[in-house]
Amino acid sequence: MNSKFLQRAASLALSGLMLTSLMAGCGGGNTNPQPTNAPATNAPAGTTDEGQQAKKREDFTGKLIIAHFNKDESEPLVETFKKAYPNVQVELQVTADTNGAYQTLITTALRSGQDVPDVFAAESAFVKRFVNLPDAYEDLSKYMSVDDLKSKLVPYTVEIGTDDNGVVRALSHQATAAAVGYKREMAKKYFGTDDPEKIGELFSSADKIVETGKKLVQESGGKAKLFPGMAELMRMYLGAREKGWVVDGKLTIDDKVKEFVKIAKELRDSGAEGGMEAWTPQWSAAVEDDIHFAYAIPTWGIPWIIDVNQAEENKGKGNWGLAKAPAPYTWGGTWFGMYSKSPNKELAWEFIKFITLDEEQSVAWAKQSGDFISNRAAIEKLSTDPEMISKTVNQNPYEFFGPMITGINGRIITQYDDTITNAFQDAMLSYLAGNTTEDQMWAQFKDQVRSDLGDQITVE
Repeated sequence: MNSKFLQRAASLALSGLMLTSLMAGCGGGNTNPQPTNAPATNAPAGTTDEGQQAKKREDFTGKLIIAHFNKDESEPLVETFKKAYPNVQVELQVTADTNGAYQTLITTALRSGQDVPDVFAAESAFVKRFVNLPDAYEDLSKYMSVDDLKSKLVPYTVEIGTDDNGVVRALSHQATAAAVGYKREMAKKYFGTDDPEKIGELFSSADKIVETGKKLVQESGGKAKLFPGMAELMRMYLGAREKGWVVDGKLTIDDKVKEFVKIAKELRDSGAEGGMEAWTPQWSAAVEDDIHFAYAIPTWGIPWIIDVNQAEENKGKGNWGLAKAPAPYTWGGTWFGMYSKSPNKELAWEFIKFITLDEEQSVAWAKQSGDFISNRAAIEKLSTDPEMISKTVNQNPYEFFGPMITGINGRIITQYDDTITNAFQDAMLSYLAGNTTEDQMWAQFKDQVRSDLGDQITVE
């Protein structure tokens, strides 16, 4: 596993940390949802031509093998499925992705065609690799049209689960939109308000971000900083791109990336950015201080960036707020697809359909786990549910994140993202530290990408 902080962020958030403890975020709820009719499909096994479920859930039998990289996420999902489908035997195989162990296990099995699980998960860092592997994931449009999938699920999650030929091969039960998380007391002290809309205006453009950072430094006598490190702003700007890192087989540098370089340099030079690497002890400890104002906070970041790093007496006190980032962006997530040669495709589709497309299950799962789900009808329902208000930010994440999730561009995600982003952040760290010029930074970045991926993409 690459130790650089951006990849480590995804790994820590979604490989062994996130879902189980998210249960503390939004309270209890029904942990045993009752069966409902399945969404309409293109008449897969187990349905009638009219698309209605021909079998009751208790009529499904057989054995389903599911592979995952995170037991904390997978075990509750599997248990919930087993309660709804009591006569289906489920074997869960969990392999942590330490040093890429899970990815190696799956790809080796696919190459040999032996011991491939019926359903296997992929996280955001490598889902694009998995959907593009030959003979790996089944084409899910055989079971429901792409238009129907996008109408029922957050569209960007479907786009990310789509291969380079436009075939949908994996779906996510989560929508992991992200925003600016800020400290309310610092907001009131330096900006005279902690209102989320007014704080969002402070991050609404490049000029505003630089102006806000410099004001913090000036008003605090040099004490306060806008961000603990460059990774916060970097995530926001990478999410705001129109073009991904690779377009038509070539390394592509979007204008938003160039804008980020300019702003990051201004913030560092003015003392408005703390120079911390994400997920380090210093970065985690800064959550509790009155110095570093804002963090990049995804839907799962309330419990796993804020709460986990706060003292017990400060948790649930509404000390934080959520404001809009310069543009909608996403961070993290897990996708599920079925093996293209599985002998148990009927059961595999039932599992994927159950955790993603069933509205009642999605609502129950959100209340059980605290997870932000991808089912659009469930999101709409939860956005007006007072039970979903987070005590940490004194806001309903569904009401806050709901309007922005349709603006996320899943098409900019590529299978090369983790490698290229790591090369970029390495070059940026050297540049911001004053060790290289901007021209040298770009040259270092391209040289590293050429070294890592030169046999797969063109670097000009």
